[in-house]
Amino acid sequence: MKLSWRALGYLAATIFAGYFAWFVAGSIDLAMLESAMSPGVLAALALSALLYAAIIPITGWAWARLLSGQGERWRVSRLAALLAATQLAKYVPGNIAQHASRAALATRDGMAVKSFFSTVAQETILAAAASVVVGVLMYAISAPGAGRLPDDARAGLLWVGPLLGLAFIALASVRVSPQHASANPHRLMRLLGRMGGLPGAKVALPAFAAYALNYLLIGLGLWIVARASGMPSSLDFPLVTAAFALSWLIGFLAPGAPAGLGVREGIMVVLLSGAADNAQLLVFVLLARLVTMLGDACNFLIGTAWLAVDRMKRNHSQ
Repeated sequence: MKLSWRALGYLAATIFAGYFAWFVAGSIDLAMLESAMSPGVLAALALSALLYAAIIPITGWAWARLLSGQGERWRVSRLAALLAATQLAKYVPGNIAQHASRAALATRDGMAVKSFFSTVAQETILAAAASVVVGVLMYAISAPGAGRLPDDARAGLLWVGPLLGLAFIALASVRVSPQHASANPHRLMRLLGRMGGLPGAKVALPAFAAYALNYLLIGLGLWIVARASGMPSSLDFPLVTAAFALSWLIGFLAPGAPAGLGVREGIMVVLLSGAADNAQLLVFVLLARLVTMLGDACNFLIGTAWLAVDRMKRNHSQ
């Protein structure tokens, strides 16, 4: 059985890596990127990709916090490796393969199915809330200001923001243990227990802060790329961070778009419009997509290698 799991894991890793290579070749305008390349830009891309890759251990730490609310104790390094090894699966259309492969690896390692789905749901709500908070605040303090948000973006935030706010308040305001809720005589409480309960402020707030930090790190990396590639100074750190955070949310919600492809770039151009001419913005969003692809590929290689080494250590100790 272990041999079958191992063979299936290697096969899935090979398929995802091959698909990712094909995806990159077909989705990046190599001619346009080549015209923007220089030693300084290459160095900035490498640094930005490392900052992007750093979100995986941070997300692993946040996941460990959420799992503690389910009564499970996990090493952050193990969770980060599981996250990293499944990064390329998000480029498969449908937004399902990443979650399916992540669930398969986590439950194989002993994570309860209910704990996995409860924490992933909480993670989604908190990460989405962080994207709105970071996006709006950073847009407000940017040079262009939040008044230049497109009408469609403002309209979307008017209904998405309150819903996320209510969900965040529910997660962070009170602690409801899934074990205690499941034993409660009231039907709604038992249902809440089966859904994983509520993590409370001690769990939800640190996780929320971690997801907010992720957007700030990515924004810093993209701002470094903007400076190295000679973009106008109006593409400042707050504006670039806000554009990525808000476009991430739209790309995440887009059904079927692999890793938000097309949707994310389109909304970034809209959010950044006026800060540079259209040709410059197109080059910048392509560079931003390249950064995320490089970071995902780096995480995939590190995570896959970590799991393989850990598996060998376990086999040797048995």
